[in-house]
Amino acid sequence: MKKWFVLMILTVTLAICVSGCSTLTKKSFANNEAVQYTLYIGLNDKDTYQQKIPTGEAEKKVNAIALKYVDGFTEFSGKGVYKDDKGVVTYENNLIYIFNSATDEQMKSIMGEVLKELDQNAVLIEKQKVGYEFYGGKNS
Repeated sequence: MKKWFVLMILTVTLAICVSGCSTLTKKSFANNEAVQYTLYIGLNDKDTYQQKIPTGEAEKKVNAIALKYVDGFTEFSGKGVYKDDKGVVTYENNLIYIFNSATDEQMKSIMGEVLKELDQNAVLIEKQKVGYEFYGGKNS
């Protein structure tokens, strides 16, 4: 009898917890899904391993290129380090861009122009599915 009572209490508690989780999921943020791209662009020249174009100027160039293909993005600066195929360790300034409403084709176009404009061997791109929501206050 005691085991049955404990089992019943445990079952009811678990049912309440699980039902609470599903309610939270339905009312949580991120009701929309999209593909998000993050683009990491190093600013050192591919041949000299030195930064030839000042960060502000590179930012303006990349912004202009990106805006030819997409309507908006988030951009910020960072620092990166890598070891190339010759074992040379290189530290460099980076521009990091996040695109939420782009396609693979748009991203390839942006990257192709950026590679030429900034004299890069490659840029790093990440692609992931994300949930998002535009929050406009309590009544959203």
